[in-house]
Amino acid sequence: MPGEPRECRKHAWRCAELANSARSPELKQRLVELSRNWLKLAIELEKAHALLETDEEHLSPPVKGRFRAS
Repeated sequence: MPGEPRECRKHAWRCAELANSARSPELKQRLVELSRNWLKLAIELEKAHALLETDEEHLSPPVKGRFRAS
């Protein structure tokens, strides 16, 4: 799946670092917003990964002998 939560968190961290050293309040605010957006994206990607894993488990064929027909 495109997008990795870990990479998004790295970008969020970098934006937060840049915000701390920003010279203007406008730039600082924009970098803080970018950091928050990167974190939101990381969370959404984690949720999507979890859903995909759950779907794959339900779609996998049962293991032979695991289920018995009535």
